Amino acid sequence: MRFRTILAASAGALALLCAYTAASFAQSHPEYVPLGRVQAALYKPDSGQTPHVAFLVAHRTANNLNNIACTELAKRGFMALCFNTRFINNEAQVRWEETPLDVKAAVEFVRKQPGITKVVLLGHSGGSPLMSLYEAIAENGVAYCQKPERIVKCADNVGGLTPVDGIVFPDAHPGNPVQALRDLNPSVVMGDDGKITVIPQLDPFSTANGFNPNGTSHYSKEFITRYYAAQSKAMNDRLAKVLAAQEQIKKGEYRYSDDDIVVVPGGGNPGAGAGGDGKLIAMDPDIAELMQTVQPRKLLKNDGTIVTQIVKSVAVADPENARTNRRFDTGTKVFTFRSFLSANATRSTNAMDGIEECSSNNSTVCAVQSIHVPVLVAAMGGYHFVRDQEIIYDKSASADKDYVVIEGALHGYTPCKACEKTPGQYANTVKNLFDYMAAWTNKRF
Repeated sequence: MRFRTILAASAGALALLCAYTAASFAQSHPEYVPLGRVQAALYKPDSGQTPHVAFLVAHRTANNLNNIACTELAKRGFMALCFNTRFINNEAQVRWEETPLDVKAAVEFVRKQPGITKVVLLGHSGGSPLMSLYEAIAENGVAYCQKPERIVKCADNVGGLTPVDGIVFPDAHPGNPVQALRDLNPSVVMGDDGKITVIPQLDPFSTANGFNPNGTSHYSKEFITRYYAAQSKAMNDRLAKVLAAQEQIKKGEYRYSDDDIVVVPGGGNPGAGAGGDGKLIAMDPDIAELMQTVQPRKLLKNDGTIVTQIVKSVAVADPENARTNRRFDTGTKVFTFRSFLSANATRSTNAMDGIEECSSNNSTVCAVQSIHVPVLVAAMGGYHFVRDQEIIYDKSASADKDYVVIEGALHGYTPCKACEKTPGQYANTVKNLFDYMAAWTNKRF
């Protein structure tokens, strides 16, 4: 693991250099800012009034120094700080409960910038549980992340956080443990001897179960129900095994005195938003329970108008997952015991709607129930989180909250060209999202 860690650290340093070099030519000429273990790039408008609102943008492990959000927000008159946590490019070493300290460093820095009176967190993808955990602790104290139901609890040193003024969730997800649960393929089983077998009755890539290798799959309700239950069983079994091993470590009875690895074959691609997933909606986007809203919601259309209706994601199927899910590089996840328990494990009875949201501190859905600052939830209408974000909105404790779907947008805010029926049908996704975000912010702050 030391060799892997050295490689990861070297890769992280190289990625940081490349990101900063690329970002330095961006519209707003960002300034590199070292904040202890946090690396950051500060974006400001090129002209106009000094901004009084600062946005913070980060992800659990991804390099965010040249994130599109910082450039787009600076264009609209805001200060934006894109930063990397201490675990950049190193998923296996994540200690999730330490990450609020990285957000704290960023919050304290922007609070000291001339003219800044308001701070807004931007939680996109893996940044959504990061930012929501910070604010939940800031508003409720360290007791929030030390509750008995948490698999891993925070240390006392993450107390004393300063609340921010608002949170924006553009294509947030319910939490990395939920993602890990829904991504894993329960038909792929690795025995104690390391050999991998596939259970035919659970194989999502079998045509007998509804898989279409050339387009959109259509799974039966019976298969979907069985599959989500099997995903939970696979996660619960792995969780129990790791917890038991940790108890052996404490007693000095395990093969190592500190930690070990967790290998998840068929666990989905380690990279966010990539292929290799075992989640059914990646192959069958017609599964309404996860791919459309329950209530009529605002849909921001490509021409800038807003309609209110039941919104269904226009995402298209990715049958290529049948190939990538079975490979090591694109379909296998490797954690340590600590990173698995901290950021990638949750308890559940089924992977659709039977998840114990607050069993992990890495849970956007759990955190928003304890957050009261204004919240904007903006789902990308060409991806997989339309229903998940509706749940985040519904469960938010904020008295000032908004939910909108950006028509035809992918997870990274850009147009889903594969979803278009005519060229350019969703060409304005980036503009529409950040214009809406700017208007929402200016109205409040």
